Amino acid sequence: MSNPFLQSDSPQLSSRSKTIVRKNYKPSLPDDYYDDYAEEQLHQQPEHGDFSEFEAVLREIHNGWQFMLEDDFDPVSLTLKLMDDSSVGKKRDYKLFERILYDLDMALKTIVNDYYRGFNNSIGTFGGVLQYINDSSTRVIQMQTNLRKCKEELLEKRNDLLSLWHKSQQHKEMLSILETMQELRTTPDKIERMMDSKHVLAAAKLLVNSIKTAVGKDMMQIGALDDIRRTLNSQKNTLYDMLIEELHNHIYLKNSYSDNRWSVYTQRQQDLPQITIKPRTFKQANEEKDAPDMFSVENDILAEDPDKDPETDSYYYMEIIMESLCVLNEIPTALETIKERLAVEIHQLVDKTIGEVEERNHDRSMMTSLPREKNKDENDIYCLDKANSETKNEILKDFLWTLYSKLEAVLRGHRFVETCARRVKKVVVLRASLSKLNVYHFHEIWRPVQQEIRSILQDYLTNQDQAIVSVNESSHVSQFRSKRDKKQQLFSFGEALGDDDLEDTYDTIKNQLYTSFKKQVSGFDYSDPFKIANRSTLIDKYANDISSKGHKLLIKPDAYNVSVLLKPTMAFLHRLKEVFPNYDDQNEEGFASFLDDFAVNVFLPQIEEKVMQLIQHATVGLDAFQDARDYKNYSKYPIAKSAVALISVVQSLCRTMHTMPFHTDEYVRLIEVVLLKFYEKCYQKFYSTVARGSAAATEQQQNNNGADVKISTSGDWAQDESLVGLLAQNPFFNDDSKSNNEFIAALNQAEITMEIKLKNDRLLESSELIFDSKKLIALGRLYHTLKWFVREIWNLRSTKSMVGSSSARLLSKELQNHKNEEEDSAQVKNSKRWSNEDVVEPAVAQEARDDFDTTLLPLRGEIARRFDTLLTTYQQLAETCLFTLRLEGRCHTMYYLEMAIREGNYHLEDETYEPDPYVITLNADLIELDDCINASLPPKDELFAFDGVPGLIVHILIAEATYIKRLNSNGVQKMTRNILALQQNLSNFVPLVQCSTMERAREYYQLFNLGSEGMIRSIHESGPKFSFDEYRIILGLIHDINRDHDDEPRNNEQSQEQRSNSSNYSEWLMKLDEVMAEYEH
Repeated sequence: MSNPFLQSDSPQLSSRSKTIVRKNYKPSLPDDYYDDYAEEQLHQQPEHGDFSEFEAVLREIHNGWQFMLEDDFDPVSLTLKLMDDSSVGKKRDYKLFERILYDLDMALKTIVNDYYRGFNNSIGTFGGVLQYINDSSTRVIQMQTNLRKCKEELLEKRNDLLSLWHKSQQHKEMLSILETMQELRTTPDKIERMMDSKHVLAAAKLLVNSIKTAVGKDMMQIGALDDIRRTLNSQKNTLYDMLIEELHNHIYLKNSYSDNRWSVYTQRQQDLPQITIKPRTFKQANEEKDAPDMFSVENDILAEDPDKDPETDSYYYMEIIMESLCVLNEIPTALETIKERLAVEIHQLVDKTIGEVEERNHDRSMMTSLPREKNKDENDIYCLDKANSETKNEILKDFLWTLYSKLEAVLRGHRFVETCARRVKKVVVLRASLSKLNVYHFHEIWRPVQQEIRSILQDYLTNQDQAIVSVNESSHVSQFRSKRDKKQQLFSFGEALGDDDLEDTYDTIKNQLYTSFKKQVSGFDYSDPFKIANRSTLIDKYANDISSKGHKLLIKPDAYNVSVLLKPTMAFLHRLKEVFPNYDDQNEEGFASFLDDFAVNVFLPQIEEKVMQLIQHATVGLDAFQDARDYKNYSKYPIAKSAVALISVVQSLCRTMHTMPFHTDEYVRLIEVVLLKFYEKCYQKFYSTVARGSAAATEQQQNNNGADVKISTSGDWAQDESLVGLLAQNPFFNDDSKSNNEFIAALNQAEITMEIKLKNDRLLESSELIFDSKKLIALGRLYHTLKWFVREIWNLRSTKSMVGSSSARLLSKELQNHKNEEEDSAQVKNSKRWSNEDVVEPAVAQEARDDFDTTLLPLRGEIARRFDTLLTTYQQLAETCLFTLRLEGRCHTMYYLEMAIREGNYHLEDETYEPDPYVITLNADLIELDDCINASLPPKDELFAFDGVPGLIVHILIAEATYIKRLNSNGVQKMTRNILALQQNLSNFVPLVQCSTMERAREYYQLFNLGSEGMIRSIHESGPKFSFDEYRIILGLIHDINRDHDDEPRNNEQSQEQRSNSSNYSEWLMKLDEVMAEYEH
């Protein structure tokens, strides 16, 4: 609490306050003073005083009596003024002055009453402190006196004390030696217990310190320590062997505590799992410039917990082992041993993994021998990445994903050991304990792993009889390996005949050695020879080609296994780049060179051979162009088995190309070979279908000399460039809905003119036509197959289906960069339109396509142009098939109508109610053609096939009228029935607008019934509807002028009638000429 006496606003107040307090003043108040105010103040006083009353009095003094606080204040003059009751005096303030003085005295009295005890205690305490100070001063003086006395006594010389001191030093040294000997005697047991509990770092430090002590200058003179020194040296060797074995057990996952560093394969695994257990990282020197050295022992002290099992943390235990080897000064030897045992350990790791997988999949492997479904075989045999059964796939996937997970853990362990070794190297260089320490490089670790992976991949892809020589191997080595079976063991010591005398001699020597070794090594037990044998492994560096022994195969080798082999291998190699980010991948032993060598020498040759076999299997045989059983999964209409099979091959090649995205040119070349081979087969199929004669004879003739094959007229016309140019403009062919009827009519008329020109004014023969409905269906199936095949290839080349892998996105980006290099030609654009057609496919087909969303055929430059040309050739062949179907119907129409007109009888005595037999046959053929087209093609292709047929019929009926010998009204009625029968039949598959054009033919023949005069009158009234030649032919039929050409004998009356008709015909012809001339002008 602060002192209120010191809180005045000015020093005058402080000084005056002291003056007032020092006065022992008791005012003599008048009697009436206590009447009101004093009594009230007494009642208001608190039980315990505080400084508030005093502060109030001070404030009142400051407010009304400020002049009393000044330095030049004169109390006498104030006293006189207070006693002066005149107008200039202050008699009136006297009572106020007395009241203030009373309040001030009462406030001071209250404060003194409350705090007097503290004042009294402080005075007593001060006296006690002063007494203690006086006592301490007395003791200090006495101590100084004693020190001076001791100094004088110590300066005196005494020889007896010196001899006693020397004896005490000797006794201390003897006791120290005895304690050291006792400690050395118990050290082997301590080390053994530490080794048993796996606290190897403490054991190594204790052992090294003990050996250093035992071989010291003083200890070497003691002969009783010779046995202990031998025991310690033996324990050093034992500890080194144990450290090497423990290090290999954890590096190569032999210890159960290492199981958390890798994972077993799980169903539908797509990538190597991320293991959460990872080694601790050492701070790199370039991370912080001011950071201390990462290899500094002071900054990174490795501690070992004696209460914890160090093996529970595998990486920590390996670091402890490396530190222990550093303590033993055996790092160089340990690293050399690791390098020598690397190939053997990797080989054993693979064998152990094979055994584990075989045990896990024992029941599954028994199911592989069961026959598979035939349909599944047919669907999957052409997929290079789906051909094997799911059971086989799971076994091989289990082996590869598990093995690669283990190899990743092994390589991570080696990387950690390498890091620890480099850290130790820094330490030993600083300590100058080793002049040189060579730490093995990663390529020394990767080389045997690479050999094992290469051997495994080759074993599951190729049979032992197929020797594929690597470019990195010399010829004599590859020849030697190809002459022997890798899995056949050359010899075994276990198969040698026993020798009893030799075994007895060996047992005697062995017992002597074990007995001697037990005396040197405490705790040694030779009762279990297997335990002793597992202490270390001897390596013959001149016989380290372990790969020549080979491994047990879980499934049969087959090129189809590539789909299972590639994805785990690529995932493993990508993970290695994460494990060893600074490794030079471009050197001769890098990841890229390994894959390149494997692809060039093993993988691609196998894939090429398999692709050739699949092409041969798919295209050779009578069922190559039969309908695929599961075609509804791909299209509404049937597709040839060979097309589905080869599309599966192409799609699997695309997927494989993205799985192993290098040497893409080889994949593209294989796809190009598939397309060329299939086109060749389709071309042969087309010619064998449209050829004249039997199919077998045609095929044999085509194989001998393709140019000598005679094909049908429709097939020949379908390859005429002029006619093909007209057909390609047809709106029903191009799906052009904007074309009007006038354009279509003009195009059809031009086509008729071209066809008549190609027919060359001759009659078609029946041998030039195709009557076999199977051939017509085959043409439709071939067209739809080729169209579907081209659309699938274009879909593969389209970037819009690109999703998924990073390699696929990279290829898509490359295609985007090259898509504007050059504009597509008109033929290429026409071919691309098939890929853009809105084809509604079944849901099953859509699900099947979802599996191929990531497939893409990356093409650019010259290769892209070659593929464009090839696909355009496919399109042209497909269009030729469709044009052949269209022209075949038109050829049938020409053939039968010409036969019906030229060989039919239209000069009938009686009325007929049936059309001509040739017309009936034509209708049957057109219906059969329509059925064949509907069985193979969509409705729009049906419209194209029959488009323009009514116009052709009208043209033939009118143009061929000149070949009608004689005509009468019954013949006109028969011709009308022919036209109606054709019109009614065509209305089923031709638009009614085109069918209505056949009325023109009926009107043409109705002119006969009008007679010469009626025909001329109709021209006057309605104008000419036909040409002059067409009118002239009807006029000739009316006057029967063709009768002159009959070979029948005539009498005189008939001859005279014929002359009369001819004369009338000439007259009417002149009238016709005059009428037509009027309209022409």
